[in-house]
Amino acid sequence: MKKLYFLFLICLVAFSCEKDEGEENTMPKTIDFYKGMDLSFLPEIESLGVTFKDENNQIIVDNYAYLASRGVNLVRIRLWINNPQDLYNLNFVKAQALRAQANGMDFLLDFHYSNTWADPGSQDVPSVWASQDVTDLSESLKNYSQNAVRELVLQGTPPAMVQIGNETNNGFLWPVGQVYDTTGENWDDYVQLTNAAIEGVQLASPDSQIMIHFAGIENAAYFYEQLISRGVNFDIAGLSYYPWWHNPDIDFIENELQSFAAGISQKVMIVETAYPFTLNWDDNSNNVVGLDNQLVSNYPATAAGQRTFMLRIHNMIKNLPNEQGIGYCYWAPDWVATDNSGSSSTNGSSWENMALFNFNHQVNPALEVYELD
Repeated sequence: MKKLYFLFLICLVAFSCEKDEGEENTMPKTIDFYKGMDLSFLPEIESLGVTFKDENNQIIVDNYAYLASRGVNLVRIRLWINNPQDLYNLNFVKAQALRAQANGMDFLLDFHYSNTWADPGSQDVPSVWASQDVTDLSESLKNYSQNAVRELVLQGTPPAMVQIGNETNNGFLWPVGQVYDTTGENWDDYVQLTNAAIEGVQLASPDSQIMIHFAGIENAAYFYEQLISRGVNFDIAGLSYYPWWHNPDIDFIENELQSFAAGISQKVMIVETAYPFTLNWDDNSNNVVGLDNQLVSNYPATAAGQRTFMLRIHNMIKNLPNEQGIGYCYWAPDWVATDNSGSSSTNGSSWENMALFNFNHQVNPALEVYELD
């Protein structure tokens, strides 16, 4: 299979040499069902000297290669703009894209369009664009998106998918692109900005699938209806599902997901999820999940419970009709506790009990789900 893959790359390079100068080189989507992980923390975790262990308690020499061998076929990496600590910049993303490609994985580019974390409660406009109105901001967004993706294309790692903002329930690039405020709902500016970003991506890599990301499942239908009715063209509805934030009644959530998928033509992916294997802790940072009432009923915070949860997520997406569900992505499976609790971006781990590696950094049984078809 690897020989065929490399032959394909050789042919593709030969073909690209015949193109007109300046014409972009893109690669087609080759994976039908994604079993992904957001590995944005991994380089820093590795730099701190953390070694992970496999199911036989042997040290994993190459984390990307090991995860690929267990069925991981998609890597999601976040991109920030001019972060003061220079975290998650484009060079960082390019390096991870190369690691993914070298191990036969597809790559999902997660634009945050901010100097730092972007989520439903925080979508700060990057400082470099702070004084711009919606017209200028749209142009900046288009150019930035095009240039970032073009650099990935030029190094031979076009993203299979590009996420236009991160958990944009209330828009992005606040206050200009904020949907909900004291005056009601303002979709027009958010839509204009989103379309500008999409245009930039497609100019650089027309074969990359466009994802719009919403945190939650219950209220997703209204959000996407607003975008679709206003002419936003995208390929994938990317959803977050964390039971403690988005309803622990997983049977209800599955019914909501079925109903949501039936109402749109786009593909569906759970692009962020996680579950604890314990309610204990391994450092001095407060954990996001530590109480029984944050759990799904009959899904205990054990290694077996974490595996059962991921199996449910796998089947929930797989069972959407007409192959509309295209996969899932586990958030921060590598964010284990480290000796350096003052690390620049991780600052300890509030997530170590939800990693896919236990407190001895040995892989959890939940990874077995990735080996399923």
